[in-house]
Amino acid sequence: MYHLNIYPLRGWLLSLLASLILAHSVAYAKPANDTNNKTKDPQTTEATIAPELKHLPEKVVALIQKHKIPADELSILIQEVNTPKPLVEHEIDTPRNPASTMKLLTTWTALKELGPAWRWKTEVWTRGTVNNGVLQGDLILKGYGDPYLIYENFWQLMFDLRAKGLKDIQGNLIIDNSYFDVPEQLNQQFDKTPERVYNAIPSALMFNFQATRFLFSPNALTNKVEITTFPEGAIAKLDNQMMLREGRCTEENYNPVFVRQDAGAMLIRGDYATECGQQFIMRLMSSPSIHAAQAFRQFWQQLGGTISGTDQVGIAQSSDQLFYTYYSAPLIDQIRAINKWSNNVMTRQLLLTLGAKGIGVPGTTAKGSEVIKTYLNSVGINTQGLVIENGAGLSRDERLTARQMGQMLNLIWRDAYMPEFISSLPLLGEDGTLLKRFRHQALRGQAHLKTGTLNDVSALSGFLLTQTGKQLIVVIQHHGRHVSAGRAVQDALLEWAFNQ
Repeated sequence: MYHLNIYPLRGWLLSLLASLILAHSVAYAKPANDTNNKTKDPQTTEATIAPELKHLPEKVVALIQKHKIPADELSILIQEVNTPKPLVEHEIDTPRNPASTMKLLTTWTALKELGPAWRWKTEVWTRGTVNNGVLQGDLILKGYGDPYLIYENFWQLMFDLRAKGLKDIQGNLIIDNSYFDVPEQLNQQFDKTPERVYNAIPSALMFNFQATRFLFSPNALTNKVEITTFPEGAIAKLDNQMMLREGRCTEENYNPVFVRQDAGAMLIRGDYATECGQQFIMRLMSSPSIHAAQAFRQFWQQLGGTISGTDQVGIAQSSDQLFYTYYSAPLIDQIRAINKWSNNVMTRQLLLTLGAKGIGVPGTTAKGSEVIKTYLNSVGINTQGLVIENGAGLSRDERLTARQMGQMLNLIWRDAYMPEFISSLPLLGEDGTLLKRFRHQALRGQAHLKTGTLNDVSALSGFLLTQTGKQLIVVIQHHGRHVSAGRAVQDALLEWAFNQ
C-alpha cells in the first residue's frame, strides 16, 4: 500500500496552501489581459468626455470610452488618509457586489472583536475510562471553528494524543460540530461546480478546508497514471481513466476531469504528461464530519493507534471527560492566509466564530453579520445598503458601497492594529493574488490591496504609497457586463494615484 508522508514540512504546506487558494480564487473568474503600458490612449478632448466622467483622470476616461463601459457600472474612491476630501470620487454611494474585498470587513471586525492573539481550540473528550493507554469507550472530537486545521496541525493533535499515552480506542469516534449551525447541504451550488474547493462549506471541525487531496503519479514502467487519495476512504470507488502522454506539462497535457457517479464513486479522465511529475489536486468529496473522521483514522493508524468502533456525529456531554485541548495558530496569522490568497471557507469560519462569540452558541451567518454591522455602526460607519451573506464575497447578493469601504480603511489607518492588518493584504507585484501585477514597474511593492473577482465583478481595495510619499486609500468597484475591461481601468487608476 502506498503511504503518504504524514508530517510534511511547513514550507511544503505553505506552498500547498498558496496553490490551493490561488486555484480557487481564479476558478470562477473571467480571464483578463494585462494591459499595463501596452495600449496607447485614444484621443480625448473636453468636448468628447461625458459630463459624468469629467472628474476622472484622462487616461481612465479614455479607457472607459474605448471599452464602452457605462459610467454607472463603476465606483471609484481615491483619497489621502486622514483628509476629508477625496482626490477622485465616482458613484461612491452605490451599493455594489464587492466580491472578495468583502473579506476586509470580516477580517478587520474579527481583529477588533477577538484580538490578534485569539486562538481557536479543538477539544478531545473521552466517554469511558482510560487504563494503560486503552480507552474503554468513545472518543469525541469537538471543534470550535479553527479555520486552519490543515495536515500538519491535525497530525500534531494526533501525535499529542499518543504522547499523552492513548493507544487504543475500544469504542466509536464521535465528531461534534455543534458549535456552529450550518444548514445541511452537500456543498455550495454557487457556480454549478460543487466539487471545487472554493465552494467548501464551513463546519466547527474543519479538516484541511474540507478538501480531499488527489496525488497524480506518472508511472513510465506501466504507462499509467497512478492516483492516490487522502484521506484514503474518501472515494468509495475510483474509476481511473487517465491517459499518460509523452511531452511537456502543458494545459493540453495536464487536464484531469472529475466526474461524480452514483454511491460516492468518482471517474477521473484526461491526459497527463510524463514531465508533469507528481501533482496534487484538491476536490470536495465528502461531508465535513465524514472528512474529519476519515483523516483521524488514517493518521491514528499510521501513528500506531487502533480504533474498533464506527464513525458517528454527536455532541459531547457534561458527563464526558476532557482529555486534551489543541490550540490553533493566532488569529493574525490566519488573517494573513485569508487575505493574501482570498480563502473563502476560512473567512466563513471567521464569520461564524464572530456570531458564536459575539451573540451566542451556535454560531450562524446571521449572527456574524449582525456583529459586523454593530461594530461598523459603533465606529460611525452607516451600514445602510450593506448586505452580508457569508462575509467572504463568494456571493451574488452581498453589497457594499465604496464610501463604506473607504471609511473603514481610513479607520484602519488610525488604529493601533493597523500594521498587523495591512501586512495581511497582498503586496502589489510581490505575493498573494497580486503576485503577477506590476511586477516589472515602479509600482511593484508600493500597495497593499485586496482583490475581488467574480463573473461580472471586479474590485480592488486597500492602501497605496505614492512616489512622493503620500498614503492613499484606493477603492475600485466594477459591476456589470463590461467588467472584462476592468483590469485596464484599475491599472490606469493605480498608475495615476502613484504619480500624485
